Amino acid sequence: MVFKRLYLIFLLFFIGCITPEEPKFEYKEGLIYIDAFASTSTGASYVNISESVLRNQILINVLISGATIFFTNTDSGQTVELTEENGQYVPPSDFAVAVGETWDLKIELPNGKKYYSQPETIIKPVAFTNLKATYNPELTFKVELNEYVPGHALYVDLNDPLDERNYYLWKFRTYEKLLICETCDEQIFRNGRCIEVNHDLNKDIADTGESDYYCDGDCWRIRYNETIELFSDEFVEGGIVQNLPVGDIQLYTTENLVVEVQQLSLTENTYDYYKVLKDIVDNNSGLNAPPPAALVGNMYNPEDEEEYVLGRFTAASSTTNSLYITRESIEESPLDPFNEFTSECEIFCGIQICHSPEGCAFESIVPCSETRYRTAIKPEGWID
Repeated sequence: MVFKRLYLIFLLFFIGCITPEEPKFEYKEGLIYIDAFASTSTGASYVNISESVLRNQILINVLISGATIFFTNTDSGQTVELTEENGQYVPPSDFAVAVGETWDLKIELPNGKKYYSQPETIIKPVAFTNLKATYNPELTFKVELNEYVPGHALYVDLNDPLDERNYYLWKFRTYEKLLICETCDEQIFRNGRCIEVNHDLNKDIADTGESDYYCDGDCWRIRYNETIELFSDEFVEGGIVQNLPVGDIQLYTTENLVVEVQQLSLTENTYDYYKVLKDIVDNNSGLNAPPPAALVGNMYNPEDEEEYVLGRFTAASSTTNSLYITRESIEESPLDPFNEFTSECEIFCGIQICHSPEGCAFESIVPCSETRYRTAIKPEGWID
């Protein structure tokens, strides 16, 4: 029964931290989930921490704030502190690990509990070529919509080395132009957040109920892969392996985009962990079968060896390629039509003018804040 509990709760964590699911097995609260990654690519390292909580007979996963988190280079003793950003912990924007280094993860929660990882050594990366995208109007089945949705399937050619065993994981992030940078519900955006207003002085806001704030210049939304794509060369002789599927880009908007694909080189233990996780996510009907112990990764509580700590810290090298995808001719409806661009005139000529309670006029334009999910820095490969 313990494994069934672990199986269910870990599945809920991976699917999403904000979507509640009806548990089918005995409830289990208080389990900690850690999803952590240290990469040789800048901007690709992060730590997510959540805890299972039972609310109104529904088991959900709540993100844990206020933790103290460090990546540590076990050879040099260098420590890198992560900061909290939009519910996720990230290192400085220029942080990257290097091949041959060994790193571990140390976490201390606000309640004093500590969680450490086993050390991870970064192995050398493997190159890939010929990144391409193929459009499919029925790319993948989206459970929450109960229908197939359109998008692009990504493929690469792999330069697999001869006479050695290799394991691969692919991640990607997409960059698409962002129109609206902030939205406030019957509030105004000041000093980086939405605040209450005097509606007698701000009748436009009171009438509309919602105020959109356009980006003050170029801004790109960043999205990340929603599936796990793995490959083992166990049955490959080495050399060029063609047309390997590495991800699906769902059609959230019909704006052109840049996709940056990372091919990560894994150890066998890391591959085995992600293989179990992929099987769970891809085969939800497998809830009746208890998972192997590999679901519990390399995280542990140094003060309580009996505690189950789900998740994993992975440190890995990657090779990266980018591709610009044009989508003007697509006829299918996007999943997120509210951030579609129309024309420059409509964006800037129709800007709402509001007045703050202090009586200072300001336009509905805000800066493009730099986060894991947004950037004003033009992505490599972008074509104006």
